[in-house]
This record gives sequence, C-alpha cells and structure tokens, in this order.
Amino acid sequence: MENIALIKQASLSDLSINKQEFKYILELSEYFMRYIIFFLFTVHFHVSSAQISQPHRFEIEIDDFYEPYNIVSAEENGVFLFKDNPQKSTKDEFLWEIIQLDTGLQEIYRREVFIDKKYSFKGYCYEDEKFVMLFQEGLDYAEEMLFITFSVNDISFKSYVYNNLVPINLTEFEMKNDAVVFGGNVNTRSVLMIYNFTAERGIVLPGFYNDRSNLLQIQTRSDDPFIRILTTERRYDKSYGVTIRAFDTQGSLVFTENLDAADDISLNNGRIVDSSTGGNLIAGTYAAKRRTETSRGLYIADLEQEEDERVNYYNYANLDNFFNYMREKRKNRIQKRIARKKIKGKKLKFSYRLYVQDILKHNNQNILIGEAYYPTYNTQSYSYSGYGNFNPGFNNNRFDRGGTQSFDGYKYTHAVLMGFDDNGKLLWDNSFEISDLKTFQLKTHVHIGFSDEQIVMLYLYDQKLQVKIIKESEIIEGKFSEALKLKYENDEMKSNSEDIEGLEKWYGNTFYAYGVNRVKNLKDDNIQLNRNVFFINKIVVE
Repeated sequence: MENIALIKQASLSDLSINKQEFKYILELSEYFMRYIIFFLFTVHFHVSSAQISQPHRFEIEIDDFYEPYNIVSAEENGVFLFKDNPQKSTKDEFLWEIIQLDTGLQEIYRREVFIDKKYSFKGYCYEDEKFVMLFQEGLDYAEEMLFITFSVNDISFKSYVYNNLVPINLTEFEMKNDAVVFGGNVNTRSVLMIYNFTAERGIVLPGFYNDRSNLLQIQTRSDDPFIRILTTERRYDKSYGVTIRAFDTQGSLVFTENLDAADDISLNNGRIVDSSTGGNLIAGTYAAKRRTETSRGLYIADLEQEEDERVNYYNYANLDNFFNYMREKRKNRIQKRIARKKIKGKKLKFSYRLYVQDILKHNNQNILIGEAYYPTYNTQSYSYSGYGNFNPGFNNNRFDRGGTQSFDGYKYTHAVLMGFDDNGKLLWDNSFEISDLKTFQLKTHVHIGFSDEQIVMLYLYDQKLQVKIIKESEIIEGKFSEALKLKYENDEMKSNSEDIEGLEKWYGNTFYAYGVNRVKNLKDDNIQLNRNVFFINKIVVE
C-alpha cells in the first residue's frame, strides 16, 4: 500500500515518465495488490476449512474370476474382510476366508471356516467387539439359521443353529449384548425374532404379525438394555403410522408407543436418533393419507411431548435450501411459484422419494440426512410386419405391438441435511447435489464428518470423492472432487469396476472406500507392471 501511495504522491517530472505511462503503472500496482489480497484470503480460507487425508491403502491381488469381498467395520478394532473361496471348497462345504485388519489397514490374521452348502450367506453385524455372520437354509425365506461368531481378540469362533419355525424373508439384522435380533416379512406382514447366545434359544417377538406392516429399523445402539423396533403400520382409517416397541435381550416386551400423523397424512418411515441414551426423537417422511410411495416433506417427533404437540412437519417447499441442486433458472422458477402460493394462502405440494438414514447427534444437535432418488426403467418395444394370413389388415406394414419395461436402477438427485434440537424444532437445512449416482439398491451413499463446527459431506463416484463443506445453512466450500490415492507413487489406474465401489462409515471421522482397480506401474522396482487389485482406502476428515 505504501508503494501505491508514493506513486500517487510523486510528480510526473520526478518520475520522468509521461502521463499515460504513469496511469499504466498505477493500474498495474493496484491490480497486483488486489491479487495479493485475494491470494492471502484464499490461503487463509483453505487453511481454516476442514481437510481430507488418505493415510493408508490396503490391496489384495485378484484374478479375473474373483469373488467380491464383504467388508464390515469393527470400529476402532479395524475391519473384517470375508468371502467364500470356491477354489478351496469341497463337494459338501464352502470355505469362507475371514481377514481382520487394524486401523492402519495392516493384516492381523486370517481364518478359514467351512460352512455346509445347504446354507447361503444372508447378513452380518458387529457390536461390542463381536462379529457375527448369518447364514440361512432356503433361498428366499429363511428356515434353519446358522450364526458364526468371532471375537476381535480371539482367533477361535463359535457356531449356533436356530431351527426357525416361521420362514421369513430377512431384511434387518442387528446385535445387542448377548443376542441378535433379526426381522423381515411374510406375506406383507412384519415378523421379528431374537436369538440369545447365552441361553442358546430363539423366540418370535409378539405384536408384529399385522396386515400391511413394514419393518423400518432395529435400533440397538443405546446405553440402556433395550432393543427398539420401528414399524410402519396401516391404521383403521387406512392411514399409516409408526409404532415403536422396546424389548430386552430375552425377548420380553418393555413398552409400545404409537406415533400417528395429523388428518389426511401418513407417516412413510422413521428413524430413531442414534444417541447414547436411545433417544425419544423420531424423524422421517410424511405423505398424503393413502399414498406412501412418495413424500411431501419431513417430520420430526418428540415422544416425550403431549400427543397433539409431538410432531413437527416441514414441507419441502418451506426448506431454505432443498432445491439448491437445481440449475439456477429452474430453482428461481420454483421459488417464485412457492412465493405466489404463499401470498394466496396455499401450499405448493411436491412429491419426492427420500431414503432417510440414521439420525446423528453432534454438538447438541440432531442431524438427519435424506437422499432423494427416483426409479428408472428401460422400455424395449417390439413390433411385427404383417404377411399373408397374419393380421391381413396390416399386411406388409410395420406396426407396434407394445413393449416390456425393465427396472434400470435408482437415480439420485441430491441429499438434504436438517439440523434440529432435542425438542424436534428445525434449526437449519442444507443440501448436496448428486448428479452422477445410479444404483440398483437403496443404501446410504452420502456420509458426513465433523471438523469443529463444520460438516463435511462426501460420497464416492468413479473413484473420486465428491465433497462439500458447510456450516449449518452456510456453504464453506462448494462441491469439489478428490481422487482416491493409489498405493505407490508411480501407480496409474487404468480401469475400475463401477459395480464394486463404495464409501462407508468406519469410526469417528474416519471412513473407508473400497473397489476393484486395474493398475499399471512403469517405474517402481519390484512392483508388477500390471496388477488387478481389490483395495480399501482409509479416509479421514480433519
């Protein structure tokens, strides 16, 4: 600044330059000063923003006929990898290989377990340093069940067989202390069961076999000894509400709570706040009374309030940032339509499919994440040309006879984040555009990490982390990409398997990305020129 001031104060005669040159020097100096200020501001901005690091990568070399690995977080105890190995299986038994890695992605040990071929793998869970694999006899409906349990501190394992009296299409599987609870449906009716490892006894839980019911969540992560189970059930007036039941690990019913919506509204789904005390807050989506495929907004309910004051409704049109995923012109048109409706005292009704995740608690706030999606279909039309006696009215003319539709995956548009207090009152909302994801299974894609008061939203697509950093409703850093790191400095990724890649929560602010890469390395000694690998990358939000 002093240099600029000196130039302004100097006379033309002292500088021995003409007026035009003087003006040019002045403009150039001011330009460089603005650039320096902008540069310093940008550096400060990035330093103060949350950072993402990738400290470790684990690889297993595979061939072209590999079986994909399953991965389960063991939290601070690392991860388990497991898969069946057809090359080592016998005529009557599958061999399953289990690998445990620590948090530095270093191998701790490998185990091999033989499983009777009458069982098919169905699910897994991890809780309290115990990893459980679930197998079932029967393809669609579980008849006899087999549980294999591992401890993170013991290389041995135990097996338990449960002769199931009610064949069930399994959809949920969780662990609580010395028991596992699992559930699903039989002919559109929810069925829940508990198997206690200590007693080596399983029972069917009472109160669930109702018409038009659907299992929403089995919640076991709480400091109290209860297992909370959420279902959505049709009421007598043909609306849908949410029912919460709590059981102990012996299968005894502790309490039942019904959550119903206002007139002409149905509650599509619900999730309990994942807090240390189990929580009395439930959030999910609501819809018109008899339409549950799509939703009109989100609700937050506090079960400790009086029945007529429990539920707060938030129409998508009333959220500040819900439509930020749209292009600017389209978003402006939508907002103008909403404003016109409000002036007339009317509501603009939007319909969205929203996949609601578990609700997280952070800094005395409860954070809900929902991912908006819609199903896509391929239509394959077929036509015929009429000849001879075949449909003489269309002889020698091509005509359409119809077509068939096939499901082509779920296309995602954006994720919505909402922060609310312990009374269920909305504090802020934000969104994260997802323009590239399409999957065949509904699952969690967008994850969040915390850095002081900032929230880092991230998902994985095409071997790149897609990231956005916010502070409540404020955008700290817009969407940007960061490629997954390879194992060696001179590695070059030649291709990846789009069907086998993902990002999952690990522990704290740590995540893991996984997938299959074909990698080339032309420079490093003792490294193969080409290798095909299954990998895990450790991702840390700092």
